[in-house]
This record gives sequence, structure tokens and C-alpha cells, in this order.
Amino acid sequence: MMRKAVGSRASMHTREILAILVPIAILTARPDRSEAATFGPWMAAVATVGAKPGLVQLAPATRVGDKAPEGWSHLVIKSIPALESGDLDTLPDFATKTATMFHTTMLADVQPLALDKQYVLRRVGLGICIPSRDGKKEDIVVSTDRVQAMSLRLSTVEKMVLEAAEAELAESRIIAYTSTFALLRSPALLLVQGKHRKVDLYYAFCVDSATGKLEVGAWTMWPGDVSQPPPPFLVRVAPRTIYNCAVDVQAKKLLFGTVPYSWTFAMRMLPPGETLTIKSEKTLGEQIVTIARHPNQVETPDFEKRMRRVLFDAKPATAATASGRAPAKAARTSSRRSLSAR
Repeated sequence: MMRKAVGSRASMHTREILAILVPIAILTARPDRSEAATFGPWMAAVATVGAKPGLVQLAPATRVGDKAPEGWSHLVIKSIPALESGDLDTLPDFATKTATMFHTTMLADVQPLALDKQYVLRRVGLGICIPSRDGKKEDIVVSTDRVQAMSLRLSTVEKMVLEAAEAELAESRIIAYTSTFALLRSPALLLVQGKHRKVDLYYAFCVDSATGKLEVGAWTMWPGDVSQPPPPFLVRVAPRTIYNCAVDVQAKKLLFGTVPYSWTFAMRMLPPGETLTIKSEKTLGEQIVTIARHPNQVETPDFEKRMRRVLFDAKPATAATASGRAPAKAARTSSRRSLSAR
């Protein structure tokens, strides 16, 4: 936890800097601690049928290019923030560089069992990266406790932003699983109908046990115990998605709206992918709603079977990248984007 700075202009300036930059560093995936999955240091798990996929922090110094690094089978998403709209002209000059410095990476590890070659999902990995400084077109995973050991030079502000982003990253959780399936929930801030709204992003990882093929579907729901209908569609995230995450900036202002004093940052677009309608999948829709509020009330194997049928067999409703929409309660009454991922 960061100490409160008091009593000096320097400390006030530091707080202003964090208010600007910390939300940007955590725009995409935020992992979370729960009984369903432990998010912690890198670990190598022994794959077994029925084993719980781990949710792990990527090992510092891991290099991530345009494919999965050694020890991982799939690069799922690498998100690179890009400030594109909103109150851009109110940000201090240094903010743009630092805001786009930290990237979020999501990996998956699918491996066969030793005896019968049945594939299982061993783990999902999340990490914060910065561009490699040796000229290679790669990102390198960083952590606050390894900055010095990695011979990285980060400014005080950059270190504080990284530390805060890591704390936020520890909020994601796997809320349902089998040995070939994991449902990851992560809080996020999205631009919907001109406003920044909190949503929960859901990523469903489905593995074909015979071939090892991985499909990832994503959608959004309202957080908390809110009554809501199912999303009308989910998005099959494109494999190895590396994309510029368009970010909207909104400033809060004092003195009759003339002096900005704090900022929020929200994703404008979601990861590229194919929109898959689930309107005809009534039972799956009901399960999506229930599992968001009460994960233990849904039979995970049945949920996985229905989700697999959509992700592996459904034809895309449109080739266009899904944009943000209100989660199901109807765009008329609320505003939140329906997430799309993979």
C-alpha cells in the first residue's frame, strides 16, 4: 500500500501524477484473489485430469513478442494503450509517454497429459510489460521487486504506477473451471454512451481435449448482484491478439469547469474478434447470468459444454470488431459495453 504524502507541494504533485497514470496501467486485465484461483508468482503445475487451472503472475523478465514465450502455448492478448479521445488536451505533457509505456499481456498454457495425450488447460497468466530496450520488437514482463535485478531504470513515478498496477492486477479471478475450461472475471472501465462505466469482463477459455485447440470468448456484465438479462452476444477473440487499446480520457474540473484536477481512463474498443450471437442459446444465457452472481449454482461441465458449442461451432454474426454496448439491461436505461474478447 502506498504511503500518503502530506505537507508539501512535491507530495501533492505526486498524488496528481498517480491520479493521471495509475488507471491507464490497469486498463485491460485485472486478476483477483479468490477461492477459485490463486493469483501469485509463476509456478509450473503438473497437468492432471480434473486439476484446477492456475491463475498466475507472469515471471519477471519473460519476453513476449508476437507469439507465446517459452513455457506457454498461447499468446491470447497483448494490449497496448493508446490515448485517442476525450480530454486529451488537459493532460500534462509527461502523461502520454508514461501512460502508453505499460502493456498488459494474457497467456494460456495448454499441454497434453503424458499417457493418453488428452489436452488440458494448465494455467492462465497475466502480466505487465514494457517495451524491450535492446532494440528487439518484444515486450518484457516487469515487477517492482525485480526492477533493480533486471537493470531497468524507471523513474519514481513509473515505479509507483507499476506498483499500483500490480496491486490492481491481483484482483482477477477464475470463478469456474474444469481441466479443459476456465472462466476469468476481471473488472474494467469502458466508454459507453459518452460515460466511463464499471463492468466485469468475462473470458471463457475452452480447450479441445483431443487436439489442444484453444478458443476464448468474452463478454461483459454489470458487476455485483444486479438483476440483468444475458448478453445478446459474445466475442470469439482473435488468436494472438496484439492491438492498440483505444483509450478515452475524461477530466474532472474545478472553478466552473476550467481547471482539471483528476482524470479517468476507459477503453473505447474491445479486443478484435468475431461476434457470436447467443440469443438462441437460452440455457447458456441463463447460466451466464447466474454464474456472474452465484458461480456455485451452475454446473461447470454443462456450462463448458454449451460454451464450447458456441465458440467452436457458431458462425460469426459479423466480421466487424465488437464495439461497446450496455450489458443486457438495455442500452436505453444503462450504459456499459458488452465485452468481446478472442
